[in-house]
Amino acid sequence: MDQGGSLFLVVQEMRGIGRGRCGRGGNSYGRENFQGRGNFGATSQPHIQTGRVSDASVEMGQPSNPSQGPLQTGRVSTNSLQIPSLETQSSRNVAEPVHCSPEAENCAISSSNKKRGRGRGRGKYKSKSLEVKTKCGGKIKITIPDDIDRVVGSGARDIVNYCSLIMRSTISFQNGNWQKIVLKYGEVMWLKVKDKFEVCSGLREHRFQAFVISTMQRLFRAWKARLSIMYSKYNTNEERLSHRPEDVELEDWKYLIRYFGSPKFKVASERNKRNRDHQIIKHTYGTKSFAEVEESTRNPITGELDTPDKVWEIQHTRKDGRGELVWLDSQSQQIHGQLQEVVAQQQSEDIEHPMTRDEILSSVVGERTGYVRGKGYGKKPPKKSNIQQANIEASVSSAIDIVRQEMQAEMDSKLQEEREQMASELRRNMEIELERKLAEERQHANEERQHANAETDKRISLEVEKKMHEQFASFLTRMQQQQQQGQGT
Repeated sequence: MDQGGSLFLVVQEMRGIGRGRCGRGGNSYGRENFQGRGNFGATSQPHIQTGRVSDASVEMGQPSNPSQGPLQTGRVSTNSLQIPSLETQSSRNVAEPVHCSPEAENCAISSSNKKRGRGRGRGKYKSKSLEVKTKCGGKIKITIPDDIDRVVGSGARDIVNYCSLIMRSTISFQNGNWQKIVLKYGEVMWLKVKDKFEVCSGLREHRFQAFVISTMQRLFRAWKARLSIMYSKYNTNEERLSHRPEDVELEDWKYLIRYFGSPKFKVASERNKRNRDHQIIKHTYGTKSFAEVEESTRNPITGELDTPDKVWEIQHTRKDGRGELVWLDSQSQQIHGQLQEVVAQQQSEDIEHPMTRDEILSSVVGERTGYVRGKGYGKKPPKKSNIQQANIEASVSSAIDIVRQEMQAEMDSKLQEEREQMASELRRNMEIELERKLAEERQHANEERQHANAETDKRISLEVEKKMHEQFASFLTRMQQQQQQGQGT
């Protein structure tokens, strides 16, 4: 796969490409004169090598997997990716041109300069606090859970705001739709964000990169939607041109005026308005993602998140003037009651395989293709292939557990038999050894007794012999005395 294809993989990973008030695949324009874009081929940043990706191939897209690797760098080929001029773009996408008087154009420039003051503005966010946090080469650590494409924790707002700043100061709507913008500027924007942030967990770099690009795409669509609202505030193009947004260049705003006034955009805008009217469930956290709200409920001691019913209550209630919780709509309150029942059932019953948090939520709000209801942007449902693979792995794991249990039971039985046999042999050997020792003890006792008897007999014999010698000596002495007495008489 060439490098342009690798970039296209990351683009296709992001959900909802081309969606929003501007319709699917709509082209629009933004800022143009900024550092690193006007002379893109001469900058020191890595450039995107598009390979031979034609406009048609980028528009239609091919199914792909962004996990195959990070964006590739190289030099933009002007032959393979032709960026049409403003006139060409407008003739293709916009029904009628914008004819502005010189007075209106001068008024637009003057109004913009008054708002901006010295130099060119970048909007409200200027990353001053971020620069303080990352001075001396430091990076802000962020956390991206494995199951959702969102940042949670202390660095969540920092990276989203910085992605918005980098996107606004780098891209141009004149480069075409978002796919083409990513092919040209994706690597540059990614490297700027990577220079300020790092992921705490062992998340692979290409996943971090895909998150950055998808976040910028979401902010890109929101930016276009806000510009469309500003366009709708005025009735004539002259008024719109004289009230140009401060973060949009004059030529870009001219194009957007034509684009927002085109029949194609108006049809898509009306369709999206009707779809929004069907949304009856509201939440109370504004730009704060559902993932951030859920993460804020994590217990710092146990590390466990609050139950789905409590998280739902936090996301869909507010306090009134008396400090009491009020539901934003009856549908949210009804869903909360159903969630409470499911959670209580899961906690009270002795269930071998309890439902996960996502399964509890899906059992109440239902499932939709492409996203998980009640989780907000970034939560991706498991693919059918992944579910099938998980079921196969579960079946194999269950079979392995059964075989393991059978083998364990057989081994335990054999070990028990061996233990009993060893115990029997040990008892027999101990009895034999005991009998041998008893026999030796008896023999030793007999020998000692015989030896003692012999010693006693010898001692008695010596005593008798001694007595006999003493008596015989005494007898001889008496005999001699008698003889001597006889001779004397």
